[in-house]
Amino acid sequence: MSEHNDFIDKIPENKPVRVFLPVIDTEERLRVSCVLQKTKAPHFSLIFTPGTLPVDRIDNNASVIITIDLAGQIASIEANIIEILNGQTLDMVVQKTISHEQMREFFRVDCTLPILLRSVVPEAFGTEESKWKLTGTTVDLSGSGLRASFTSPPPENKQIRVELSLPTAVPCIVSILASPVRITQLTEKLWDAAYHFDDIDDEDRDSIIGCCLIAQRRLLRLKVKIKNGTGAF
Repeated sequence: MSEHNDFIDKIPENKPVRVFLPVIDTEERLRVSCVLQKTKAPHFSLIFTPGTLPVDRIDNNASVIITIDLAGQIASIEANIIEILNGQTLDMVVQKTISHEQMREFFRVDCTLPILLRSVVPEAFGTEESKWKLTGTTVDLSGSGLRASFTSPPPENKQIRVELSLPTAVPCIVSILASPVRITQLTEKLWDAAYHFDDIDDEDRDSIIGCCLIAQRRLLRLKVKIKNGTGAF
């Protein structure tokens, strides 16, 4: 508990944050900006602009994920809702704190999406050799990296641009600068590659994390159904 208290204490007063709210009867998470107001750690409040908090749609039994930019380092909190106040304030208690280093493990989920790798050199300025493209499929995905499979060898020791098509409510394509962590040839025509995100827009990271949270929720529901022996989806 002292770890959670120390984390909350480090957050500046009235810090703008982004939250992923669980919604009743859907796996989608609603992303909303608000202000984190410290009370007595591990408790805190989230203050929303009037009219932006869908009180009747919030799933109070599921956790809320809050992402915070602390001097350029992204960290996250997993917290539970204690009470909804005045239609625009959530009284919260911390369940788990997630550092930037932990984000990849915490948010990493099995996820199959089309992926495109391309050179970081703009096509208008590149040579024919630098205008390469490589398509593949993601194996797992997180807010700070991914692993993917390719039928041709990806370039090694070279920063690349990753383009991902995300299955969000409004489909979007995110573009990320990334560097290879590991590239392994599995078979004659199959390569496995892991990448770390070097430069990613905050909105794009939020979209990826949102997709990961949806996938995690589906997996949790599957585990519960298997445990209960229903087998129904």
